[in-house]
Amino acid sequence: MRIRQPSNAWLRTLRLGMLLGLTTLMIPAAAAPPLPKRPEAQQEFWASYDKRDWTAAIEEAHSLVEQARASNQPEQLANALTLLGNAQLSGGDKVNAETSYREALQIIELAGVRSGVALLDPLRGLGYSLALLDRHQEAVPVLERALNISHRTHGLFDLSQQGLLRQLATSLFQTGRLADGAKQMHYLQRVGERTHGAKDPRMSPVLCVIGDWYVDTGNFMLGRERYRDAIGILERKLGKHDPALVLPLRGLARSYVQEVYYATQGYQSLHDRLLPDPQPAESKGVNPKYISSDGEKSLQRALDILEARPDASPASMIDTLIQLGDWYQLKQQSQKALTHYRRAAALVESSDQPRPELAAVPLSFPVRIYYPLPQLAMRNRQLPPEEIEEKFVAVQFTVNDKGYVEDAKVIEQNGTERQASEALHAVRSSRYRPKFVNGEPVQTEGLVNREVFKVRKQADEDEDEEGRS
Repeated sequence: MRIRQPSNAWLRTLRLGMLLGLTTLMIPAAAAPPLPKRPEAQQEFWASYDKRDWTAAIEEAHSLVEQARASNQPEQLANALTLLGNAQLSGGDKVNAETSYREALQIIELAGVRSGVALLDPLRGLGYSLALLDRHQEAVPVLERALNISHRTHGLFDLSQQGLLRQLATSLFQTGRLADGAKQMHYLQRVGERTHGAKDPRMSPVLCVIGDWYVDTGNFMLGRERYRDAIGILERKLGKHDPALVLPLRGLARSYVQEVYYATQGYQSLHDRLLPDPQPAESKGVNPKYISSDGEKSLQRALDILEARPDASPASMIDTLIQLGDWYQLKQQSQKALTHYRRAAALVESSDQPRPELAAVPLSFPVRIYYPLPQLAMRNRQLPPEEIEEKFVAVQFTVNDKGYVEDAKVIEQNGTERQASEALHAVRSSRYRPKFVNGEPVQTEGLVNREVFKVRKQADEDEDEEGRS
C-alpha cells in the first residue's frame, strides 16, 4: 500500500476530505448535481446509483448509452452519457467522466442548443471533472457558463446553484483569484438569505458551506465566524440540543485541525500561499498537542447531542466519533482516541446500512492524521515545471495498533542525504488512525510514503553539495 503526501495537498479540498466533508462524488456535498427525473427505462441505473454501487451503475449507464446509439436518438444519448459521467465521477473515474460529459455537450450543441437547460447537467459535471483533475483554468469558464444557464433557467436566487458557486469559488481560488472566489461566497450567502431569511435555521447549512470554503482556503477567522453564526441561529430558534447543531459544531472543530495542517505545509498565513515564491514557515512553532480546546468542546457537544437522540443517524454518529478520535490522536492522546474509534467500529459492524456506503467509513485502512511536511519539500512549489527537477525519497514503515509509526526506513531514493533524513523524520513524526479488524485496532505493515522534492535545475549542484554537507 502506498501513501503519497501531495506537496500542496491542503488545497485539494475536493479530496482530503482530508477532514474536508466530501460526498461520494468526491466534491463538496453542496456541489453534488441534483438528481434528474427518473424515467422507467433508467430504474436499474438509479437502483444501483442510490446504493452507491458504482460498478453496477456504470454498467447500467453503458447499457443505456448503447441503446440510445442503436436507436439514433441524440437527446436520449446525451442524457445517457450524462448519467454515465455522473456514475464515473462518483466512482472516482474522473478521466472517463470528462469524456462522457464532453460527448453529451457536443451532441446537444450539434442540435443547435447553445444556452438551453439541456446543457446544464453536462456542463456542471464537466466543470467538476476538470476541477478534480486539477485543471482549474479550464474548469472556471465551464462552471461560469453553467452558472449563467442556471440563472436564466431558475433565477438569480435559486439555491440549486449552491454547488456551482462553491466549486467555482474553489477553482477561482486555485487559479489565484481569491477575491473573485470570495465574491461567489458572498453571493451564495445573499441567495440563502433571500430564500430563507437571514435568521432562519435553514441558513445553517448554507453558512456551513461558506465556512468550509473559507477554512479550506486558509481564512480560519472568517470560517469560524460563519460556523458560529449558524450555531447562534440554531440555538435561538431550535434550542441548544437540536441535532442540526452537529454540522456547524463539527465544522468549527475541523477548522482547528485544518489550521494545524495548513501550518505543517509551510504557510503562516493565507497570503503566503498567493505569493509567487512563498518562503516556508518554521514548523517548529506548530505543536498539535496545544491545539485549541474549543474544537474538542464542540465535538463533545455534537456527540452529546447525538447520544441524547435514539433516532440519530448511525452515519452521523460514526463520523462524529471518528472525528473526535482523530482530535485526540492529533494531540497524542491515543487511549482517548482508541475509545472513540472502537465505538465507531462497533457501530459500523452493527449497522444495517448498505455495504457500499459503509465502505467509505475510513476504519478499514490506516489514515494519516498528522504529517509535518519536510522543510526541503516546501521549496520551489510555485515554480513552473520547466524550471524544476523532481527528486524523491520513498520511506517504508509500519503503523502499530495505537496509530504510531514504527520501523521506518528509506527503501528507494534519488534525492540527497539531507532530503532522505528529512523525509524519514517526517514519517516518524506522523500519526495515523489505525486500521480496525473485528472492532479492534491492528498493526499494518508495508506502508510506503513517497516524498517529492522540487529542486531548481540550475541549483542541482548546490543542492547536492548541501545534501552531502
